[in-house]
Amino acid sequence: MARALDPVIVDWLKLFNCSSCEELYSKLEQIHAEHKPVEGEHVPFSIHDIKHFNTSDRKGTTFNCMKIYWSAIKAAELIKDLRENPPKESFENPVVHQCSSDIEYSAMSTLIADVDLPGSKYNFVGHGYYSDLFFHMFFGNYSDFNEHIKKLSEQDLKKTLKKREGYPQVSPLFAPIIGRRMIHIERMSWLTEQNKRDIRMMYNGRNENKQVKILEKLLKLGADPNAHDIIGNTPLCYAALFAYDVAEKVVSTLLRYGANPNHSTQYNSILFIFCNSLASRPDQWSIIDLLLSNNAKPKDYEDAMCIRFLMEEKSSLEYAVKLREACPKKKNECERTVCAVSSVKKCGACDFVVYCTPACQKLDWKFHKPTCKKKREEKSKNSA
Repeated sequence: MARALDPVIVDWLKLFNCSSCEELYSKLEQIHAEHKPVEGEHVPFSIHDIKHFNTSDRKGTTFNCMKIYWSAIKAAELIKDLRENPPKESFENPVVHQCSSDIEYSAMSTLIADVDLPGSKYNFVGHGYYSDLFFHMFFGNYSDFNEHIKKLSEQDLKKTLKKREGYPQVSPLFAPIIGRRMIHIERMSWLTEQNKRDIRMMYNGRNENKQVKILEKLLKLGADPNAHDIIGNTPLCYAALFAYDVAEKVVSTLLRYGANPNHSTQYNSILFIFCNSLASRPDQWSIIDLLLSNNAKPKDYEDAMCIRFLMEEKSSLEYAVKLREACPKKKNECERTVCAVSSVKKCGACDFVVYCTPACQKLDWKFHKPTCKKKREEKSKNSA
């Protein structure tokens, strides 16, 4: 009996418009020959890897390369179209492109980052249709930005703060956040040394790298911290991906001016996006505390369980426990994150959670122990 394909692979088949794994693999080989999006003479995984893919392997080679191959063909189509039909300016939130699955959403997020701005994989010097002000903000040139802003009338300033540019239809707040990555251009493995020299020659002559200062000024002037792009992502979403060393400052500033920590992307919560981005970066975990202190919540139960699993696998015990407490299990469902069995057998120590079997309780004890102790102390204090 043939093994059923993982739902993730089913979604990839739809995105690549293929009816079988064999057809998909053949198309990937064609894309590889034409675009060489990854190193090597051939696709770096086999048909067997596709047929036996498991959803839990989303960080593996097969999944990551699928996004790269999809972006390669879509980027070629999109760049050609953008050159012939530059995107028009707008002054309101764009209609959100509704992705058919979280796979398409993830691929679209990659595509946006890969195509339309300086430092992009397929367009490393950027398109010429962005305004001078956008580039001032993008490269953190506060002096030029401030001079530009000073010359605007009150009416023109209001209009400028709402202006949308480029294929992603980003508002001014996006520019300094995304542009922060240019300081760390050496991390961009997709750029050749010549690409980097060309970018530095064009844009690095007098960069002030004051993106955070520009961000705060924009917010003070009235820029909307919850404006979204064409796939529904807000500046807070982009802070998780591009703010790097100033991410905590950016997040703190956005929250202070009213950014919604519970804005939902099409498939994930802000909390999940940051946990996913920072799970293996302990120097940035204070951002998770910042979000939790601002009442950030999972989008739904599935999102909550993904957060719990991710933090148990990737982060410290302290943060795994914090996120478990922020993302509780359903009533009468086994407390172990990977178990969904119903039970009424409460933990004998705290009487707060349930386990389906002693085996599950033993496997989960490391994560439950700190909460168990806290609940016992609360119980003792209340009964005193």
